Amino acid sequence: MARRIKEEPGVHRKRIADGAEKLFLKEGIDKTSVSQIAAEAGYSKATLYVYFENKEEIISYLVLRSMQVLKKQIIDGTDSKKTSDENFLGVCNAIYTYKKKYPMYFDFLQETINVDFSSNKYYESEKETFEVGESINEYIIELFDLKEDAFIKLFTTWGAVCGVIKMADKKVDYIKKCSEMSEEEYLQEAFKKLIIINL
Repeated sequence: MARRIKEEPGVHRKRIADGAEKLFLKEGIDKTSVSQIAAEAGYSKATLYVYFENKEEIISYLVLRSMQVLKKQIIDGTDSKKTSDENFLGVCNAIYTYKKKYPMYFDFLQETINVDFSSNKYYESEKETFEVGESINEYIIELFDLKEDAFIKLFTTWGAVCGVIKMADKKVDYIKKCSEMSEEEYLQEAFKKLIIINL
């Protein structure tokens, strides 16, 4: 226990979040208790509350962490030296990779997010998640040199890409029956078709 006292709070938060993520993926968020998270991470429940206010704050922290991964994947999959079409496919495939690696967080992308930080009723990680999301949007706007109707183009494209990825995940057998393509093969073709919407 003395070793842990010397560690930075961020180390403890990461350890707790790692334990929570493992349980969330195995048992589901609703079925996972704070006591289970504490035990999985090797802490008492009281000690967990030193680092997180509640389960909701742990979830918020994990969403932030996954959004940082998504940003990195989008940046790594694109390049100003590539064509617009190549970059569009790079963004699509970054989101698809994110969905495969973080299905739980991909679903959160479709949920309501906190955008009001004028009061004290929010977790710092919620604000940071919003800021990361906005930095992703700004990166894409600059990458595709969006000017007129930038928000509408960007938001609609996000919806189209996430929607087709989510639908493909639920309709794997149907896709195979109708097109003789795997989920990934279908998505690569679908992403190309979405270029006609273009950013």
